[in-house]
Amino acid sequence: MSFRNPSPPHGLDGNFQNVDNIGDTAYSKRWLFTLVMDVMKLLSEERDNPDTSPKELDKDIEKKMCCLWDLTINHDIIPYLEEFDIVTVFTDCLTCHRYPRLLEISSGILANLAYEPKACQKMCDNENFVNRVINLFYCRDTPTLTEVCRLVQTVLASDKLSAIWIDAIRFQADFIENLLFILTSSTNGHLLIAVIRLLDAITREDDSLAEIWCGSELLKALLVAQHQMKWVQGNEVEIIHRLLYTFSSNVTGVTALMNSFDELLPTFGVYLRKVCEDEPHLIPFPSYYNSLRAIIPVIDAVLASTTPPEGLSCFASDETVLPNLIYVALGCQQQVNDNPLVRGILADLNVLFKDLVKSTDETLQVLMSSTDDLDKLDANFVKNLQWIRDLEKSESTTLREAFATCCLNDGENETRSQLIRTCNRLKLPLLMETVTDD
Repeated sequence: MSFRNPSPPHGLDGNFQNVDNIGDTAYSKRWLFTLVMDVMKLLSEERDNPDTSPKELDKDIEKKMCCLWDLTINHDIIPYLEEFDIVTVFTDCLTCHRYPRLLEISSGILANLAYEPKACQKMCDNENFVNRVINLFYCRDTPTLTEVCRLVQTVLASDKLSAIWIDAIRFQADFIENLLFILTSSTNGHLLIAVIRLLDAITREDDSLAEIWCGSELLKALLVAQHQMKWVQGNEVEIIHRLLYTFSSNVTGVTALMNSFDELLPTFGVYLRKVCEDEPHLIPFPSYYNSLRAIIPVIDAVLASTTPPEGLSCFASDETVLPNLIYVALGCQQQVNDNPLVRGILADLNVLFKDLVKSTDETLQVLMSSTDDLDKLDANFVKNLQWIRDLEKSESTTLREAFATCCLNDGENETRSQLIRTCNRLKLPLLMETVTDD
């Protein structure tokens, strides 16, 4: 008589072995069910606990939740989790402030789940969920705030669902105040860039909020945050520049840019010096394209919104900016045949340089109406013209040609006349030769 169970039919043992697995992972549904029950038990116990002091999360639960957090990074796995209703379970975790680690991990899991349309829809259909997430910006736990920023940014990426969140944010008066507090108070670079990404997403999604928010207070907060993030580079600095570009799209924002331009321009100078480290024909413009397409219009928005004398003086806080922009123009011209995207940068530089020439010409007309002696002009004004005098003295003919070509590449005769008058008044024969050379 046999004392063991019979073997399963041949060919079925492999299927039965994996029937409980979550997708093609090594984790079982039983494992996830146990985790969900443990979390629900923890939440139930906390509801009846009057103690609100912070507490460490159970190490076993924390380890399992971190595994699930990692698991949800794989978007193909998310549909297999629907039967466990984990959106609802972890939504309940968002009010459990006694366990900061639980809040962080739950927010991170929900941020991953939000990439899946059905899960995202479920979140957005739940008004309590939306309000709980928005209220988490009152939290002062850095890891949690970082994940909450990512969660909101993810749901805003949905064209069909973003309006729900924009409306909730609009009616939460303290929302922007909480973000401003983070920008001016946090020393954590990852949180700061997460907040800036979120601000960029919101202001690009809703013009009315952009007009309300993009003022002096936000700009000053951004400058504080950028100073804190001295390490920021690549895509991260691009996000900052893109948000600054949003300022240039409305009157309130342009006014803020003008008021803080002496502080803002040096940050552009740092970036442009990095761009200009390479030889002109070797500048990797695809890496810098988005930032340059943001920086140049921001500078021009300030220049075009000031009086001509003020326009010339706005570059005083970083005298390297204009020479480097001329260098960028040279690089674009040398690469235009092989790299067509630089045409956009050249178009922006054309607008900026034309406004610069116009401001210079109009200011000179007023100041030199009674004298041709530059030494009798205001010292600050003369200093503000140093960039064009240095261009005249430069041993590089190609730089003068790059500037003149960029100014005149749309064939506008008015700009040519303004540039010729400027060369005459400032006695710039080499630049004059470049401008008049057909």
